[in-house]
Amino acid sequence: MRNFIIVFVLLLCNASCGIPKFQVKKAVCLDLKKEESNLYTFSVVIYDLKTKSYFYFNDSLLNMPFTPASTFKIPNTLIGLESNVLQDSTTKLNVEMMDDPTLKFAFQHSIVPYYQELAKRIGEQNMQAYLKRFHYGNTLITPELTSFWLKGDLRISALEQIEFLNKIEKHQLGLRQETYQTLMDIFEERREGNVKLYGKTGWGVQDGQDIGWFVGFAQWGKNRYLFATVLTAPEEAYGKFDFGSKRISLTNAAFQQLINR
Repeated sequence: MRNFIIVFVLLLCNASCGIPKFQVKKAVCLDLKKEESNLYTFSVVIYDLKTKSYFYFNDSLLNMPFTPASTFKIPNTLIGLESNVLQDSTTKLNVEMMDDPTLKFAFQHSIVPYYQELAKRIGEQNMQAYLKRFHYGNTLITPELTSFWLKGDLRISALEQIEFLNKIEKHQLGLRQETYQTLMDIFEERREGNVKLYGKTGWGVQDGQDIGWFVGFAQWGKNRYLFATVLTAPEEAYGKFDFGSKRISLTNAAFQQLINR
């Protein structure tokens, strides 16, 4: 019951901070204790778009702001498309030391130089305007235009990630139809049983900790979900477990428990 109440308090906090609150009919705690470890801490939140229900584990991290790292490629892509810097999934940008990658390749393989070049072409004023329009995290793009989402001041919480994904799903950002469609087309599909995950990973460092993300959309039959998994580990734990794959396996574990309820 304590966790149930805290989740709704967090949702109300989001609404009071100027981020539109979307409908939540209930919140259900998932039991992922077998996935816990003394090497890391994690939280998962899944939003069922049909029943308007939250399923979550460990609410202690859900409203905590973290660097978005490569999950920022989601809004960065939208801004690039809407600004006509990018035309479609095949758009190439000149990147040093490698053949010019396409948008789809750069998104799925997290090609940082591609998105740094994209940020330059978008420009500081345009980038700032779009982030404020999106209500994306704390909207800060300081100190450097080409790295604010990696080692700068931009922060976003797991619940804010869900809120942003919901705006994409419902086409509530005031963007062109083809912009939304191109974004959805470049997500890599990952399957776990009958569940299809369309997500973006992120890996950054903040306050002496590795910060890992896996956020996106999921499909199970006719049911559609939004999800955000955040994983934190002290830097001294690096190499003691597979940090990269853990973000995805924790998300899979949450979905398997959800569909087996």
